[in-house]
Amino acid sequence: MNTKQEPSTEELARYEAIMRQRLNESPFYQLIGMEILELRRGYSRFRLNVTRNLRNVSGIVHGGAIASMADAAMGVALATLLDPLAQRPITVEMKINYMAPSRDGELIAEGRVVQRGSTLTVTGAEVRSGNGELVAVAIGTFLVKQAKETATPDQQTGD
Repeated sequence: MNTKQEPSTEELARYEAIMRQRLNESPFYQLIGMEILELRRGYSRFRLNVTRNLRNVSGIVHGGAIASMADAAMGVALATLLDPLAQRPITVEMKINYMAPSRDGELIAEGRVVQRGSTLTVTGAEVRSGNGELVAVAIGTFLVKQAKETATPDQQTGD
């Protein structure tokens, strides 16, 4: 039996707003080259093409780039569940374990909401190399903050 539920029109509009904001209005996403591949309810999948500028002096992808990817994947997974006019996710805490170095190709991060609360939400992320090797695992806590009433929907989707 297929339990996968198709997104509503409202959810699809929210996902499109999140993607549009990241593509057009996030200098940091543009700087490191992160892009969103997929959004579902409580889930996101990101891609990052590894460039020379993302490597540390040892020639491997800098842990900060990997952590940024995990943080973004978790925050956006939560954003898919929020009212874009009234709420936004704010990272409170994040822990990351690096499992293997990555040098070339691409990285894929999947973020998920683990447990949603009314104020705090626990999320998780896995970052893998393009060939599927586990590079890092993260867990994060996000505050669901009430958004400013004057902000537009595109300004309310969080990280």
